[in-house]
Amino acid sequence: MSSHAERGMQQILAERSRNVPIGRTWRGRTKAEIADQYTEYLYREGVLSVETKPGCLGMQMFRSVIEDIAEFTTISYWESVDAMKAQYSDHGDPMRASHLERDEEFLLELPEYIELTELIANDWKAGNA
Repeated sequence: MSSHAERGMQQILAERSRNVPIGRTWRGRTKAEIADQYTEYLYREGVLSVETKPGCLGMQMFRSVIEDIAEFTTISYWESVDAMKAQYSDHGDPMRASHLERDEEFLLELPEYIELTELIANDWKAGNA
């Protein structure tokens, strides 16, 4: 993780007194030939599990297949940094990625860190998502 990104994450964590929703972004890559299989697994074991945790406002999952690589991005939205930290305290560092049981089997590499961002605007209209 670059020092610039690290400083940004530290600032978000330090400003937890602000009641701003937080986006927790994870990225991973698989071979394109197993993209459909991993999509189902990630949704069933990851997305559906995380979105039921207290403090989680919802999730999004994205996939992009370019040539022989499929890139996945999940974003979970949290009421606050404290709510997010309470759900990811099992490994001590809320900035570390949490891996699913079979991620090592599917992913080309195991991402070490996630990215935190503040949700500043959400202009979606109900029913358009």
